Amino acid sequence: MLVGDRETDGRQAGRIGARDELCPGRAAAVCTGVEVGLLADRALRDRAAGQVVAVFERSFYAVIDGIWICVGRTGIGSGPLHVLGDFRWPRLVVGDPVRVADSMLWVAGTPLAELAGRSVWAPHAAPHWSTGSLRRGLDGVNAVWGGVLTSEGLAVAGSGRVPSDASPLVRAAMPGLAALAQVVAGSDGDADQSLSLGSLIGLGPGLTPSGDDLIGGALIALAALGRIERRDALWEQCRALLDGTNDISRIHLRAAALGYGAAALHAAIHATMSGEGAGFRRALTALSAIGHTSGLDAFAGSLIVLRHELRGR
Repeated sequence: MLVGDRETDGRQAGRIGARDELCPGRAAAVCTGVEVGLLADRALRDRAAGQVVAVFERSFYAVIDGIWICVGRTGIGSGPLHVLGDFRWPRLVVGDPVRVADSMLWVAGTPLAELAGRSVWAPHAAPHWSTGSLRRGLDGVNAVWGGVLTSEGLAVAGSGRVPSDASPLVRAAMPGLAALAQVVAGSDGDADQSLSLGSLIGLGPGLTPSGDDLIGGALIALAALGRIERRDALWEQCRALLDGTNDISRIHLRAAALGYGAAALHAAIHATMSGEGAGFRRALTALSAIGHTSGLDAFAGSLIVLRHELRGR
């Protein structure tokens, strides 16, 4: 579940270093008014140190004392791993040093962000909801969840039924989708179920593949509904399969296993649960801007969970 930069080419962490792939060089300036995701905040302690591991147009990833963070410009949206601000950084390459000293974030020997006054982002608690509000919310989703919106990636899997003319990607995901539905329904895992779930991990193009995004969205929706036992059962099976995807996607899945993802995804889940149509429309616009299909793929995973919750009531 991408909460970093656009995933236009699927480059993975550790593979970016050529100067013509990096963001244009600009003079660095210290940024104040920084927002930090609750997981990224754990890394930003004085004397913490690490290095840049991937660089993109509007963001870069770094690992500091073993903790991954995504430093990006405000437009990429809030998330648990994010450090957001009106940043200007020098040209970076993988391996450039990152450190925190005297409440300042330094990158490649240049002071980038003042951290003393940072705000910490965390998702809002799940709203009060009922069977009626969830039904209204899903009715609102159904009114728009189709056509061009779900023509790419795995978004169509959130519609409740897969069309006969589904794309090759969706057809490849079918065994994994069936296994996911079984876990969400509370069935005990077995080797066949794990094997089928494994077909989703790393499935599809992009920095965070569609299958990973979908599983992440399901994990977050289960947490929002308070279905912690089922969330943990799903994660227990998926955790053993993470070698099938890339480093950046793995860290977003690990955040999802704790119940954390992009702010827009939380907003869409909460609006659907509470039947708030206006909130869902705002969230959908924001989801559509995350990656090429990542935001919509993640919400499709959430919808699988939310639809099952309604059927079970």
